[in-house]
Amino acid sequence: MRLPVPLARSTTFISILAGFVAVGGAAILYRFDPATVHFFPRCVFHELTGLQCPGCGTTRALHHLLHGDIAGAFRLNAMLFVVAPFGVIASVSRRFATHPITGWSAVVVTVVWWVGRNVV
Repeated sequence: MRLPVPLARSTTFISILAGFVAVGGAAILYRFDPATVHFFPRCVFHELTGLQCPGCGTTRALHHLLHGDIAGAFRLNAMLFVVAPFGVIASVSRRFATHPITGWSAVVVTVVWWVGRNVV
C-alpha cells in the first residue's frame, strides 16, 4: 500500500527528525555519566517505592554500552539486551510487531523481569 505524498513526506521528516534526536541523545549520554551527573530524569517508581522498575538502570547501561563496556551494561540492566533486538525486529516486521503472541510475550517477560529483579 502506497502512502499519499504529503503523508509519505511527513513520515520521512519524522524519521529524519527521530534520527537526529537519537544521535543527539546518544552524544549527550556518551559525554555525561548518569551516575555522576544529575540532570537525567529519575525513576518515579523507584523514588516512591525503593524497588526497581523494568527500566531502572537503562540510562546508565546505555552509557556503558556507548563506551564499549558490555559487562557493565548487562550488570545494570540485562533486560536491555532483550528489548533492543526485540525492538529492531518489531520495527522491521509489522506482522511480528502486531501479532498478539508478541504483545503477550512482552508483557510476561517484563512482569517476570520486574518481579525477579526485586526478589533476588
